[in-house]
Amino acid sequence: MDPFMPPYQLVRTRPETTATAKQLVVALIGLGLRGITLIEDRGKVLVSVCHGLVAAVKDDGIWWHSPRELQPGVPLYVHRGTVAGAAEALAGDYALLNPGPQPPVEVRHVAAPL
Repeated sequence: MDPFMPPYQLVRTRPETTATAKQLVVALIGLGLRGITLIEDRGKVLVSVCHGLVAAVKDDGIWWHSPRELQPGVPLYVHRGTVAGAAEALAGDYALLNPGPQPPVEVRHVAAPL
């Protein structure tokens, strides 16, 4: 045993934290997001929304790095205290990372009869 290394300690995730993460998944699904993954990790639950967007559900709230920036080159670290607020903000960040096809736009020409 290495005297400089502390003994390994198992860190369990609190049931309340896991319940909050599951509520977040349900809220995100309600907003139309799919393919969300939950991962327990040393006292927190990671909610993988998509590539590049992973929220950490902790005892003190829901945290993630947004694709938005405070100013050019300065990343935005987001915190929400409620599941509803986090789901809405995560859905917005998801839309930034995954721009879907734009709806068709109707173009009317002056010379064309209606």
